[in-house]
Order: sequence, then C-alpha cells, then structure tokens
Amino acid sequence: MQLKYLITMFVLSKALLCSLPLKASEHYSDHELFCLSLPKTTDCFTELQRQLQQQQVGSKAWYKLESYLLDYYYDKIDFDSLKQQAEMLLQRQDVPSVVLAQLYFYYAKTLMHFNQPQQAEAYGLKAANLVTELYKSFGNPLRLLELANLQKALGQHDLAVQTLSEAEHRAGNSQDPIFWFELNSNKALITDSIQSFEESLLYRQRAVTAILPTAHHVKIVVALGNLARTEQLLGHYEAALGHYQQSLAYMSKNTDPQNWSIFHVRLAEIAMQLNNPTLSEQYIQQIDTALLGQTHRLVYQQLQQQLAQYRKKKPAGV
Repeated sequence: MQLKYLITMFVLSKALLCSLPLKASEHYSDHELFCLSLPKTTDCFTELQRQLQQQQVGSKAWYKLESYLLDYYYDKIDFDSLKQQAEMLLQRQDVPSVVLAQLYFYYAKTLMHFNQPQQAEAYGLKAANLVTELYKSFGNPLRLLELANLQKALGQHDLAVQTLSEAEHRAGNSQDPIFWFELNSNKALITDSIQSFEESLLYRQRAVTAILPTAHHVKIVVALGNLARTEQLLGHYEAALGHYQQSLAYMSKNTDPQNWSIFHVRLAEIAMQLNNPTLSEQYIQQIDTALLGQTHRLVYQQLQQQLAQYRKKKPAGV
C-alpha cells in the first residue's frame, strides 16, 4: 500500500465532495454516502460490518470502511462503540494521517463524554495539530470547523472564533448545507458560552435554515432542538414550543428514545411556562425517566411537583 498516495487521495476526495453539487443540493458524510449506495432493504451497519470482514486488515479499503464506521458511531451518538473502535485503531502503527486526525478528534470527544477532560485535552491537541497540518496542505474549510470545535472544547474561545472566521472566508459561496449548519452551530456554541443568547438565536436560525431542506434527520433534530432551547432561554415560549413540536416529525420514541424523552421534558416545561398544565400533563406521559440525565431529571421532578399542586387546586369534575 502506498501510504502517501492513500492520504492524498483520501483528503482530496473529501475536499472534492464538499465542492461538487449533489441531488437536492445536499452533501453527505462519508458513511451516509455509503449507506445511500445500498438497496433500501439493506441495513447499513450490517453491510458495513460484512464488508469490513472481507477486507485485508490494514489495507486502503479496510481503513476507508473503518473511517465510515467511526463516522457512523459518532453520528448515532454511540460513544460506547466509538470508544471501543477508536481504542482498537489507536493501537495500530499504520493509520493514515487523515484517518488518524479523525480518530484523535472522535476519541477526544469520547473522553469528554466519559468525563476524562485531561486525556481528552491531550488527544484534542493531537487532533488539532494534525488537522492544522492537513488543512495547510489541502485547504478544506470543513477541516477548520473540526479544528474550531476542538478549540472550543478545550476552552480556546478566541482561537475558535478566529478559526471559524477563516473557515467562513475560505468557504466563500459554498452551497454545502452541512458546512453552513456546522459553521453556525459552532458560532452559537461560542456565544452560548458567554450567555449572549440573542446572538446565539441568529446563528441557531441560520443553522436550521441550512439543514432543514436536506434529508439529514438527526441534524435537523439537533438544529431545531437547539433553536427551541435558545428561544426558551430568551422567554420566547410560543416559538420554542413550536420548534420542539416541529422536531418530533423527524424522530420517534422507538428510534431515538433518549432525545424523545428529553424533548418532551422541555415541551412539558414550556407548557407550564405558558400556563397550560393540561398540555404539560400530555407531554409528561411521553417521558421515560430512566433515559434522563441529572439535569433533565431535576426538571422532570419539579414539573411533577407543579402538576401535583395544580391537580389539588383543580375543581372536581373539571
């Protein structure tokens, strides 16, 4: 295997993917393109695993599929599987630079998820350095968004702002909805950190505008949920209720049970903020408390207390 050739072709293929128009003006991540190439009756994850088993370990095709698998786990927010896969790959000495940058990035995110900030920072810096080197070589603005995301996670807010500005300048008149979704989502995260929610609202709206016409349902849920939460924090309760309700069309209780429960916590909370306890009761019934983290469980408990008081005051027969 010509490693230098593999690295060059892998990065160039990603750069070209971001510059060429696809149907319905959509751009897909690598694993999503792989999934879309399969018959509708074929399960993407099963086929990905099957093809991996057929490739020679360490070959160009094997690493390409491993890269898809990392993308798949990350997009599905499956951090347990992502951690296991990343740690297997980190033991190898022949990982191509582009895959290694992706690997460091995902592993840093995984370590943050599992509350290991010092280790996450170390891998985040490795990823940032490698992504910077790759960007200097090939100039892909999407790489800069990854770098800014890392800088934000590491607390380097000023650097992240500069990196996002450079990415936006480099992107120019790009028609890639994923780029604009990611750019504005990252801008919103930075303004959130200084509680500049009015500014965050603008970026959240732009992120929704970019991603809503696409078929990326997971990203649409994220965009609408983030916009709704920002609106709620600003006291725009009717708008927040509407956007949380809109997001439900892109998920289900079976396919995304955790977000389903979290979003219904917020819906129930907003209903109470709108003085509509009857509606809040309806949303409360959709929540699986076992799937809630500490923050959302506390909100759920407060809502139950408020609803209990409402029931006591409610006239009999009403």
